[in-house]
Amino acid sequence: MDGRVGIWVVGACGGVSTCMIAGIEAIKAGLISRTGLVTELEEFRSLSLVRPENLVFGGHEIRSVDLVQSAEEFSKANGVLTSEILEASREGLVAATKNLRPGITLNSGKGVDQFRPASSEIDKLPISEIVAVLKKDLEAFQKKNKLDDLVVVNLASAEPDFTMTREYGNLEMYLAAQKENRRELFPASVLYAQAAIEAGYPYVNFTSSVGSNSPALDELARKMSVPHMGRDAKTGETLVKTTLAPMFTARNLKVLSWQSQNLLGNRDGMVLEDPEHKKAKLANKDQGLRKLLGDEEAHSQVRIDYVPSLGDWKTAWDFIHFEGFLGTRMQLQFTWQGCDSALAAPLVIDLVRFLEFSHRRGECGLQPHLSPFFKAPYGVEEQDFATQMEMLYDYAQKHRIQTRRVVRSESPS
Repeated sequence: MDGRVGIWVVGACGGVSTCMIAGIEAIKAGLISRTGLVTELEEFRSLSLVRPENLVFGGHEIRSVDLVQSAEEFSKANGVLTSEILEASREGLVAATKNLRPGITLNSGKGVDQFRPASSEIDKLPISEIVAVLKKDLEAFQKKNKLDDLVVVNLASAEPDFTMTREYGNLEMYLAAQKENRRELFPASVLYAQAAIEAGYPYVNFTSSVGSNSPALDELARKMSVPHMGRDAKTGETLVKTTLAPMFTARNLKVLSWQSQNLLGNRDGMVLEDPEHKKAKLANKDQGLRKLLGDEEAHSQVRIDYVPSLGDWKTAWDFIHFEGFLGTRMQLQFTWQGCDSALAAPLVIDLVRFLEFSHRRGECGLQPHLSPFFKAPYGVEEQDFATQMEMLYDYAQKHRIQTRRVVRSESPS
């Protein structure tokens, strides 16, 4: 697809967004390959997906920083963005910086508030007016850049764990609570999602925050004919877990204990130091494993600790204690070390390409075929990564068949 598509990032100057924009510019300059992009696999090449070179960037940011500064800081701290990539991406980073707008932090927690230099005037507005401001930013971005479509992606730091109240049960109750301006019920991630969907744009919840993942906002998405999906992207250790766990159950090996230790040193690590912010992340990282093992007796625990010196290099150590034939107790251990942002950035591009494709085809609501990208895919029970990928392959195959049928039907007899 040759049209221009915008990616509007919530948390626009974070590491993932910075790596994504720099990566696209490096692809344009011929400096890097497309390794890491799922959408570049053979199974998806025949789909009419937007070309990465045609993506345009903007977003909301709460910090006083621009994307060039963010890229330079990231390069210095983590060494992933080379001087050659920085130079090639500078013009694109400057252009994206011109598309930034002030973000909101309503009910985002102390972990997020520490990064805002001053209180936002937008946060003080009535809920309905906050949503209106966010929608206006999105619509202005599309108009200014003459975009064919726009996908909003939440890459902001994790909000505190949030238990959805009855008001999230359907759209009518949800909107009634907003009309009453019950501010305590609406975290920033929810308002960003609502603004995107009301404006008619697809939405991705890449985080452990609530975002669009409620019955009320799914109802709104179907009403507005907008596709959306989330929750909490699966980029590292959990990806390995949801691949390995089915191996144990397939061989009838009993997992006795699965202990996980995660170390990270970026801003996400700082935010997750707060127990309330950490709670939802831990639940998402553990629930998939428990479903796959299907054994309530198995001991499973996940820890996340902030180690400043690691920067964006996330390290996870897993210890698996299991029992086999004759009651023999054995062990498997693995260590995963990866650059958090470099792992996540291509997945954001993939999700944008898939959701824009779905939107163009008139699909709306949840997109279950995108479940392999998430730790806790909303509306999907399946956690086995291989099975999730089969769902994605089947989706692509169905659309390839439909495309061939359309071409044949349009051919002269």
